[in-house]
Amino acid sequence: MPYDYSPDLLLAAIAIVVGIAAFVHGVIGIGFPLITTPCIALLTDLKTAVLVTVLPNILLNVLSILRGGNWRDNLAEHWRLAAYVFVGSLVGTQFLIGLPAEPLKLALALMMLVSLNLNRLKTWDWSFLTTRRRTSEAAFGLAAGVLSGTVNVSVPPLAIYFLGLALSPTATVQLFNVCFIVGKLTQAGTLAAHGEFTAAILWQSAGLTVLAGLCLIPGMRIQSRMETATYRRWLNATLALMAALMLIQVGLAWWR
Repeated sequence: MPYDYSPDLLLAAIAIVVGIAAFVHGVIGIGFPLITTPCIALLTDLKTAVLVTVLPNILLNVLSILRGGNWRDNLAEHWRLAAYVFVGSLVGTQFLIGLPAEPLKLALALMMLVSLNLNRLKTWDWSFLTTRRRTSEAAFGLAAGVLSGTVNVSVPPLAIYFLGLALSPTATVQLFNVCFIVGKLTQAGTLAAHGEFTAAILWQSAGLTVLAGLCLIPGMRIQSRMETATYRRWLNATLALMAALMLIQVGLAWWR
């Protein structure tokens, strides 16, 4: 880790980020990697941020998939998309292992900025997603997989794809999390094969997984009662701030 923080203070800060992100994920069904990856990467580095959150990501994805019913039908219809995410994640994780941190942080900041502007894409004509279904599945699935493996954020291409298909909120959340878990399992297996998981990382990730599960439950309980418009504005402002800080961090590193 390139930053000289007290280990206990660093772990406490990471735990706070994970707890908040898991609660948010419970409320809106997605968002855990969008919050944890940039925040933890600011404290450590991008690879560490990915490693310590792989197991919590997987748990939250599984719980989100099972909630709401009919997940088998949705998966049966869209399994090809998940398969392309798997292939893309294999490629993206190789980038994570082999590339220096600054270009990856820059890519993450750019993806966050794209996520903040997804609402502007609603007015575009996405009819080709249904007329060219197989090509669209391949293009958006591979793009999401590469981003998932590289910078831990696959929301932009998946959100565009699901937006164009006009899926129900339940189906959208389930398919988001199906693709997320495929990407996370692929990423975890690839990182493990390259010896990236140390005993310390695994212990930290296991503890954060328990914390994430505990914080997810109250978020899920209030999901049906909470109005998300105000929250989304605060989330967008936070993401914009994190993206700006990460761009500044990358710029300073390159300036030196």
